[in-house]
Amino acid sequence: MKIYIKSIVAAALALPLFASCLDEEYPTNGMTQEQVNGSAGAMEALNTAVAAQMLNMGSGYGACGYAGQMLELDAMTGQIPVSKTGYDYYATFCQGNYLGPTYTYSYDTWKLYYDIIDKANLVLKAGTNVHAASDDGAGYVGNALVYRALSYFNMAQLYEYQKTGYSKVDDQATSNKIYGLTVPIVTTTTTQDSSYNNPRAPFYKMYRFILTDLNRADTLLNGYSRDAINQANEAVVYGLKARFWLTLGTRFEDTPADLSTQLSHENDASLAAYDKLGVTTSKECFENAIKYARLAEQSGYTPMSKSDWYSGFNTSNNAWMWAVQIGSDDMNSDTNWSWKSFISFISAETSFGVGGSVYGASRQIDKSLYDDINSADWRKSTWVSPDDAGQADSINKYTTILKAKDFINLPSYVGLKFKPGSNNMDEYTTGAAVEIPIMRVEEMYFIEAEAVAHTEGYEAGIKKLDAFMNTYRCTTTSANAEPYHSTATSLYYFTNELIRQKRIEFWGEGLTYYDYKRLKLGFRLKYDGSNHPTNYQFNFQNGYVAPRMNFVIPNAEIQYNSGIVNNPDPSGVESSN
Repeated sequence: MKIYIKSIVAAALALPLFASCLDEEYPTNGMTQEQVNGSAGAMEALNTAVAAQMLNMGSGYGACGYAGQMLELDAMTGQIPVSKTGYDYYATFCQGNYLGPTYTYSYDTWKLYYDIIDKANLVLKAGTNVHAASDDGAGYVGNALVYRALSYFNMAQLYEYQKTGYSKVDDQATSNKIYGLTVPIVTTTTTQDSSYNNPRAPFYKMYRFILTDLNRADTLLNGYSRDAINQANEAVVYGLKARFWLTLGTRFEDTPADLSTQLSHENDASLAAYDKLGVTTSKECFENAIKYARLAEQSGYTPMSKSDWYSGFNTSNNAWMWAVQIGSDDMNSDTNWSWKSFISFISAETSFGVGGSVYGASRQIDKSLYDDINSADWRKSTWVSPDDAGQADSINKYTTILKAKDFINLPSYVGLKFKPGSNNMDEYTTGAAVEIPIMRVEEMYFIEAEAVAHTEGYEAGIKKLDAFMNTYRCTTTSANAEPYHSTATSLYYFTNELIRQKRIEFWGEGLTYYDYKRLKLGFRLKYDGSNHPTNYQFNFQNGYVAPRMNFVIPNAEIQYNSGIVNNPDPSGVESSN
């Protein structure tokens, strides 16, 4: 059996590109379909392939799997300004150019998620007889459902077109009738013939599909003890449900017509296979977000301490609920990992990659955001202060593996949050081998505070945010350090303050994009003293999303799937205005 399992994993990792164009069968290597479907060992092997897809090394610059996209999304929304262009490889995301359907960036994002979905579907097809937590393979099927739900939930947000305030693309979106459309749904029953005409699912269908996967995963992972942090457990399901319900609450409160549309399809016979949302108001969505955020918080996780935070952010701890795992053997002697890995881009404490000492394209925090960090907040020392930049004797104020001679070369605002694996600055096969958080329990506290503000009033949200900040973050005692307190005077200002704190907390973790898009928050990169490169300085107004944030579907999919109507190409739209 072992030889068959190894063959299954190898073949699964080498399956063809676009799920929605293909009808994939199991690579059985002598095993019958029935043997694969009934083998827990085969499901275990296929399950390994699901998590492995998170490391998929794409074709474009900086396309290093799921973690690489986290950085791309942060670059797109101005969260990680670069100290030196030329080797940053993020001009596309920072300028809104070359994002059309013929470019590698659209290809890599689409491929990343549908490859994960493909491998999840393989597990689900093998586990068709798994229905209860006590069934053999329940953990594998539950894990596959969670990965599939994550992929569709992220893609629904990336690809659903939202108004930008730029008539060139908004008018085209109206003409093409693409508002409310997400991405094609591909399941274990999708055939090759049906994939040739598989339209983008409307949001009301996609939401029910995602919730169905999460509900089933919740059942199967009840009491399940996972083997590694790159596998899902019930707490991860709670976390995804908290994200899901917060997103729906925001949408339905902001656009009641969308809630009406959702409710009008609650009894749609064509959606009978999917769970109903079971809500009638946006408030119920926010209440569900609170419920699942609290369940996640109560699952045995604790927010990171100061020592956890400064230990390197490269190894999971008791705050990390779910993570990408990259081992030296995952690199398979592919030298692209030396400069295309997550650490190569985000860490200023390496001699390999582009973010370290050799190329000097270090990632920074936005100056205006840094200036807003509370004086009692110990997270502030995550980034190099302008007063300390270039000062050798200031190195002792920071937790760094750099020597003073290298520290003095770091520009202001450079981040020291992420360090290479085993603190190995020179060998990428060790330094790039790290764990990277997909979900931390801290996010649940922020979700709870935001949702409480919508259900109990913004003052109640302030109490939640203040409690988190003063318990876990603003604990520095000095003459000029005062406790944190939000001074927001309305829900709008509270939400902006909460998102500001999330931007600090999750710098480099790719979450800000999703907050900006669901809340339609503008952002300013052009201001006096901005540390964003001149060519990357754009300002976007509230109530819209930046054109770059509406992802387009690649031609490699469209040429096979006649059912797709694409989003307008945002390339160059921002710079033309």
